Amino acid sequence: MKKKLIGDILVYFIAPIVLCSLIKGQNKIYSIIIITMIGIGYSIIVRYSQYRVNISAIIFLSIYTIIQSPKISLNDNYYIYVYDIYCLILTSIFLIITNLLDKNIFKLFYMDALKILNCTNNQILNTIKRNNLYREFYKITSILNIHILTIILVKTHAAISLGKVGYLTSYNMEVFISVIFILAEIIIGISIIKKIKPILDGRNLKNMKFIKSDTRVINFEKYRNLNK
Repeated sequence: MKKKLIGDILVYFIAPIVLCSLIKGQNKIYSIIIITMIGIGYSIIVRYSQYRVNISAIIFLSIYTIIQSPKISLNDNYYIYVYDIYCLILTSIFLIITNLLDKNIFKLFYMDALKILNCTNNQILNTIKRNNLYREFYKITSILNIHILTIILVKTHAAISLGKVGYLTSYNMEVFISVIFILAEIIIGISIIKKIKPILDGRNLKNMKFIKSDTRVINFEKYRNLNK
C-alpha cells in the first residue's frame, strides 16, 4: 500500500517539479509533453488495475502544468520572474478561497493518501476528528499562505525597485525565508504523521477504535403519554 502512495508522489508531484526545473526556455514544451503523457498513462493504469483515482493529485498536476506552459514563450528571465509573482498571488488567493469554502487542500491530500492505504471514508473522517487534524490542516495552510505572501513581497520589491539589472540580488533572501517556512511546514507534517502512525502501519488499522456518531432515539411512547 505504501508503494502506491510513493508512486503517486513521484508521478504527480516530484516528476513535474523536477522536470520543469531542469528544462528551461522553449525546450520546456518537452517537459510539459512528458509530464502530461506520464500523468495520463499512470492515471489510466491505476484506474483499471487498482480501481482508484487520486483526484487531488491529478488537480495539482493539471494546475502545475498549466502554470508552467506560458513560460515556453518567455525568453527573458526577468519576465519569467514577474510571471512567477502573478502565479504566487493566484496560489495564495486559491488557498484562501478553498479555506473559506471548507475545502482545505491539505485535508483533500490527506483523504486521498489514506484512500490509497485502503481506508474507508468513515475511517478517514473519524481519524481527522479523533486526532483533531482540522486544526493542523488549517495551521499548515496558514503557514504556507504566509510563506507565499512573504515571498511575493520580496519578489515584488526586487522586480519594481531593482528592475532587470538587480532583481536577482534578493534571491538569497528568498531562499532563507523559504527554508524557515519549509522547516515549520515539515514539523507540522511530521506531527500529523505521528498521529496517524497506526494507520500507516496497516496492521493496526483493524484494531483501531473509531469515534461513533451519537445516535438520537425518539421515544414516541413518552410523547404519547404526555398527550393523554
